[in-house]
Amino acid sequence: VPDKKSTFSSCAKSQPFLLHVPKSSLEHGFRECYGISTCDAYDIEEKMHENRHVFHATVKDPITNEVFSSGLGRPIDVELRRGASLATPLHRAEVSILDGKVFYHDPKLAEHAAASRAIDCYIFREEGADTNNPRLCLEDPYTTIEECISQEIDYTALLVQRNHLSEDEKNKSIPVPDKKSTFSSCAKSQPFLLHVPKSSFELNTTSDDNLPALTFQFNDKPTKVNNKLSTLGRIAELWTDAADIDSSNGATRSWTTKSTIEYDIENILDWYDRVNLKPQNHQEASALAQLCNKILTALGKRNSELHLDERGSYINVEKNAKIILDKIISLSKNYGDKSFLNADTFNAYINCLSQLDCTRSAKLAKDLLKNMVDKEVCGDMAEAQWSSLFRGTSKFSSRDLPNPNVGTFNAVMALCAMADDKSGVNDVYSLLEVASLDDGEGRSLRPNNDTFKTLLAVNSKIDDRFSFNLATDKIQQLADSTCSEAFIPDADLYSAVFSLTKKSRADSKANRYAKSWEGEWLRYGCQYEGGFKSVDEFSNTEAMDMEKWLLYAEDCGVNPNVEMYEAVIQAWTETGTKYGLLKAEEWATRAVSSSSPIRLKTFHPIIASWALCQSERAPGRVKEWNRQLVAVSASQPHLKPDLSLLCSQIIAEVSVQSGIMARLGEKKQSSREENSAARSIENDNENAIAMEALFAGAQNCVQFLEEMSLVESQLESPQDTAAYTSMFTHTIRAWGCAARFAHLNMTSESLDESRGVSEMLEIAQLFQSKINGDKSEQQAQHIMHLMGESYAEIASQLYQIDSADEASCRFCENIAHVERMLRNFSQYSRKHFSQNSFTPESKATRHRLYKEILRGCTGVISETDHDHVVRVCNLIMDHLSWQNEQCHDSGGARVEEDITSLYVNIALLMGTVVKSPHERMHVLTTVHDNARQFFAHKRRFRTSSYATVDRSRLMGAMRMAMGGSELTEPFIRNFDEQTPKRRVQEKTAMSYVHEMLRKRKK
Repeated sequence: VPDKKSTFSSCAKSQPFLLHVPKSSLEHGFRECYGISTCDAYDIEEKMHENRHVFHATVKDPITNEVFSSGLGRPIDVELRRGASLATPLHRAEVSILDGKVFYHDPKLAEHAAASRAIDCYIFREEGADTNNPRLCLEDPYTTIEECISQEIDYTALLVQRNHLSEDEKNKSIPVPDKKSTFSSCAKSQPFLLHVPKSSFELNTTSDDNLPALTFQFNDKPTKVNNKLSTLGRIAELWTDAADIDSSNGATRSWTTKSTIEYDIENILDWYDRVNLKPQNHQEASALAQLCNKILTALGKRNSELHLDERGSYINVEKNAKIILDKIISLSKNYGDKSFLNADTFNAYINCLSQLDCTRSAKLAKDLLKNMVDKEVCGDMAEAQWSSLFRGTSKFSSRDLPNPNVGTFNAVMALCAMADDKSGVNDVYSLLEVASLDDGEGRSLRPNNDTFKTLLAVNSKIDDRFSFNLATDKIQQLADSTCSEAFIPDADLYSAVFSLTKKSRADSKANRYAKSWEGEWLRYGCQYEGGFKSVDEFSNTEAMDMEKWLLYAEDCGVNPNVEMYEAVIQAWTETGTKYGLLKAEEWATRAVSSSSPIRLKTFHPIIASWALCQSERAPGRVKEWNRQLVAVSASQPHLKPDLSLLCSQIIAEVSVQSGIMARLGEKKQSSREENSAARSIENDNENAIAMEALFAGAQNCVQFLEEMSLVESQLESPQDTAAYTSMFTHTIRAWGCAARFAHLNMTSESLDESRGVSEMLEIAQLFQSKINGDKSEQQAQHIMHLMGESYAEIASQLYQIDSADEASCRFCENIAHVERMLRNFSQYSRKHFSQNSFTPESKATRHRLYKEILRGCTGVISETDHDHVVRVCNLIMDHLSWQNEQCHDSGGARVEEDITSLYVNIALLMGTVVKSPHERMHVLTTVHDNARQFFAHKRRFRTSSYATVDRSRLMGAMRMAMGGSELTEPFIRNFDEQTPKRRVQEKTAMSYVHEMLRKRKK
């Protein structure tokens, strides 16, 4: 305990930034004042409110046992430090007031609120009503328990005050340094441009006009308190995404390419398998039916979101949903309780219909809706339709179907919209309109906002492009319709018109990025690959219409939400023009200054576009965007760029290199007919400038990689590992590009291909320290992925340098380094072997490394290096055999992965590097013996569970490797499969009995 008596006031003044994390501040106070912690002093009270769990907390003073309850958080104006803040500040958190208590929707926030109340009371008792002391809660502090009990708190007024206080917070601005460029600074930053005086002059005079400065004015307005939130129930909450879209739960996953939605669906189905038990009585059956309904609802929700999956992956859960529905129907019939089955059950099933064939699913959904609406009218026809929809469901007819609710109509309309069935959507809506005019029970069938969202989205497009005129006409038509009293336009409704235009835009480039580990967000910039496109009126039409729609919503008194801003930003970037990209930046700046809760995803299209546009200004612009976001994250932690986004700076440098190479290639093609001396000098100058730029870009990549400094603790998640992999491989590509150009265009003694090669090999040395030392299983697998991809890229770049000129043999010169990389990778994978070594992703990395090394070995010419080639091939075969043994010992499931090409390439290499026919026969026999374990067998238990090798293809490669030698045919015949001899039956007691029985029959 400190000698000098500390107080809670002094603790708050010494470390005011901790007040943003009340629990940490309170524990600091207890530690300083009492010498003890309060880690076990919190109690949580949990309640259900509006179908959602809410939490109220109390914290107990460890000395006096006084209890403080959760308070209503308010904004505080004290120092804010990075890392010392809540993801959702208390004054912006959702709350519910029940029985005079403040309940939060997160137990952790409830504990922080209780700590805030305690801190207010402690400081009030020590300092009195000092206006200079910070207040964490809106409730007045108190001195005694009796005073607390006698307090009468008007929470309605406090909620209004809370919103006003939050809105009055000062805007936070991040100024951009206005550093004036000079001709001297330009000459020092890019001295190679002095070879071309005109370009050097233009660099300074046009920079400010081309790109406006980035400045964010952040308006930190709170989310309004809303105590009525719809949820899928307790079970569904375990799998649905939280409000913070940028949060990632991938830290606990193994290395994989599966999307979040795929994981969620797997978890839901796994949960159903665990709870699918036979009930013993009606009470247990009712509980199981309710749980199955919630599981089916959660499954339908996630399946309906598959079209938003950024990876573009689709899975079919229709059969699984049918099994769950059959279970609910069976429980309903067996226990004679129709309440087990309601309209929401079939709504969830409709949402689970396959999205692989939306047209078929939409037709099934419409048929089911017709059965639910007309089951008494259609009679036998309805029964026939029902049997085709639910063939195999016994003891259940269409007459047992519940009446549809508005959710049923909405689910069918949504499927029709995904199938681009505009008439189907309108027909279902017309049916709903008719039903809504009926008397009695039909009065409940009123269209809601979900209905209008789908209707507006479908009827606002021409040729799959948004039309402002159609949208305004449709929204006016809805306002004047017979259901106008249910039509309440809001931000969600206005943003719905953009929701159905996203998936259809995907092309091959976008899909390539969406399914890669380089960064899914890069797909937003695929329009800028190859440079800026030319501006034409048609390319801007949709973006301008979306822009007008957002402004129209503002004129109607609606505050645009983040989805609307993101749609406009993405529409401008999809133009592929520089003008569109700058317009997207304008709208991003406007979004930041709005009251909408901006997320990191909002900026993905802009940064991806700059990263891929090949402009020489792009790396600097990407760096500036990341710097701005880092600055903003001081007050908005969820906007902090992740490693994947920071990697965009390296990607931008490599894209600039690609642009330089493409432009030089075009000029070289156009100038082949010109042979003048002046043109030759001009080409030399251009090559010198390009050489400087290529090496400068590669050096910038290395500098950024050093700044990021690989830390093993950052390799806990697959996302961070993928980001580091992208950084390393792109940096290697940058040096490979510079080395190839230097090899073909030698213009400087200091900038030659040997420097590029040495820089690539230095990157390989970074993994030396990772080989030894203890690592967690997850870290080891991620390091192995990073190591394998980097080594494979180095081998690939060495081969590409050789391919540029037949006289070059950089792979041959550095084959000893390649062999060392292969040994290091093999050593590391053996030391850190685990079941994750057999995932498709880890096997793909390993096999790519082998493939690139073998491809590089094909260019080895010198006979002195042939021994290296043989050793490399033996290393690869030994490692494959070891992996097969480990997979067999671990009882791994059979995986049909064909590695025939690896053994074929090895056999062909042996035919090149081994000159003596007899020695060649020996090494080819070794290759065959190593591959034998992967051959297909009639008895499945003898077939490898790791991979397969096509024996006929391997034998063909061995024949080619032997060449025209007279030993070829006899050698090949030795491997022909011989018919196994029939096994002689042993003399046993049973064989004697069988023999005697046969004799007796005779």
